[in-house]
Formats: sequence, structure tokens, C-alpha cells
Amino acid sequence: MKTFILLLGIIAPAFAYTDSQCSSYDHETYGCVGECISTGDCPGSKYQSNLCPTQPANVKCCFTADSDADCANYDHSTYGQVGSCIESSQCPHSNYISNLCPTKANSIKCCFSKPEGTCGGGGGGSAQEMACQILANNNIYLLENNGYLNSNGANDGADAESNIRDTCNGGTAKRSSYCCSSGCAPGGSVSLKASVLSYILDVANSGQYNSYLQINAIAGACHSSTSWHYQGTSVDLQIKSGDSGYASSWMSTCSAAGARENLGPGYPGHSTHTHCAFAS
Repeated sequence: MKTFILLLGIIAPAFAYTDSQCSSYDHETYGCVGECISTGDCPGSKYQSNLCPTQPANVKCCFTADSDADCANYDHSTYGQVGSCIESSQCPHSNYISNLCPTKANSIKCCFSKPEGTCGGGGGGSAQEMACQILANNNIYLLENNGYLNSNGANDGADAESNIRDTCNGGTAKRSSYCCSSGCAPGGSVSLKASVLSYILDVANSGQYNSYLQINAIAGACHSSTSWHYQGTSVDLQIKSGDSGYASSWMSTCSAAGARENLGPGYPGHSTHTHCAFAS
């Protein structure tokens, strides 16, 4: 596993002040989500003066992100441009910026955990980043042997834990190569996509599960021959004891993320797990 050492200072969360002139102002370009914060903490310097009259001179009305995409696309001058919305307590070295994950809980910030120059281009770097976050998340249990799902898959190295670890280490995720009643797994390997990894983190960060979130399968195990699992865009979440009331929340999150397939209890073969798959 690659280790990146950051000899950098901590980004302190921005402190937001309250002023009704700012919060009720509808900016024609930036939108109507205004907060009175220090100009130095305002993402993209999207602020307007004279709307926070009761605050210090360096506090302006900042129009923060209106979607979480602003986090992933934010080009931080020191930490790079691969940001992910995760719990601030889980962000390595506390290298995060506030106000870039507006659809998430207040404790979730835009985390930058790689030094500048290591992010790579496109989704590959982002997928690796998120895989490392999943691997380090104590609320996520990654099934470590496909033998628990089918004896033919025992120790095949295509289990969920191996898929995530290999991706975190910059490699591809192994696919299983055995047959079952649903079809035959193709073998080989595939790059896990950022879409499915982001979904896993969203569910894990929601707290909607009993004690921990169990990941059964990503690119491995045996599914239908045309399964999205083999494209690296799908995940199965186990509905373990105490989770039955949360499965609908997982499926709602899956749908909101723009999934291609969204299955769970009530669908044939999905009484004990949910299945979320993306087209890319």
C-alpha cells in the first residue's frame, strides 16, 4: 500500500456567523445559500460585501456549494483536487474544507487526503482515494472471503476486502471465476469505479445500519453473466441482524445517486441483501 506523508498544516473548519441579510440574499450567479464567513475560508472567493454588517470587516457573505460535486471538483492549491465528502473525524490529518458538502450532515466535510501531484487524472485517482477511505473506515466491514457466499469462491482473492485493498494500493479488483445457479463469473480483473465507492461511503457516513455496514461483494463472487459487478460499478450490502429497517434507506441513497439498478427485499433473490449498480 502506498503511504503519502503530509508535512502540512491543518485546515481549520470555517466558522459561520449569522446575519439575515446574507442568508436571505438571492445572488443571481451563486444562488441563495449565503453564509457570513471569513473571505479566506470562502470556496472560490464567491462572496459579496455589505451583507454581514454586524460582523468583522473580513467576514463577507459567502455563497457556498449547492451540490456535493463542488467538493470533487474543488482545486485546492495545496492538497490537490480530489476531494471527498466524509466525516471530518475520518479525514487524514484533518485536511478538510467546510461548506463544500451542502447535502450532507454538518459533521461531513470535503476531505483532501493526498498531497498535490498524486491525484492523477480523472476518476481513477478518485476511486483509489475513496477505496483507501473505505478501508480505513471502522464502520465498514468488508467480507474477506467469498467462501462465505459460495464454497466455490473460497480464498479466490476476489472478496470485497481484497477488491478494496487492491484498489487502494493502485491496482485493479479481481473478479471471481466460478459458476453458480445465476451464471458464471468471468475471472480477470476490473477497475472499480468512483460511483460505487462514493455510494458505499455515503451509506457508511449516514449511520443507517446496526453497529456496522457489511459489504458482501463488489467485483467478485458469482452473479448473472451480464452483472454490473463485473464492470466494477456494483455493490451488495448485507441485511444482517438489526438492519432490516435500514435497507429502504440504502435503496433511497442508491436511487438518489443515479443508479442503473436498485434491488432489495421484495425482488427475487434479494431478501437478505441490497444491490446497487451504476452504468459507469
